Amino acid sequence: MSKRKPDSDERMVQLMLPLSSLPSQRLQSGSLRTFEAVKDGLNRSLKDCGLSREIIAEEISRLTGHDITVHQINNWAAPSKEDRPTPLHFLAAITEITGSPALAEAALDGTGYKLLTPEEVVFYEIGKDEVEKRRKAKARKALWEKVSK
Repeated sequence: MSKRKPDSDERMVQLMLPLSSLPSQRLQSGSLRTFEAVKDGLNRSLKDCGLSREIIAEEISRLTGHDITVHQINNWAAPSKEDRPTPLHFLAAITEITGSPALAEAALDGTGYKLLTPEEVVFYEIGKDEVEKRRKAKARKALWEKVSK
């Protein structure tokens, strides 16, 4: 046993937050179980892209630097392989290769987060800019009202 005292600062205290204050508490238990949806999303992406799984495996390997085999992709896509989920660090490569956001959409399902395609980003930016213009116009109008009083 060591007689050395811990290096911790006794003035520091860890505050415990009640679970009810966590943002995730608004969701029902199990509502983010996306296992089946992710497998379906992956299968949709693979089927709709028109590429063979061999080509997809080679391209994932090229883009990520990880050696991926067609067998791994088959395991990720097989509904019965619950012990073989799709690794998140391959999401970008799979989305880019297949051109389908189905896998990412399935993974985020239930969270309220949405994906934008590259084509939709410009509309998002225009809308964001328009909201900012309206906010500034409203603030400017309020300032002019103060000046004219």
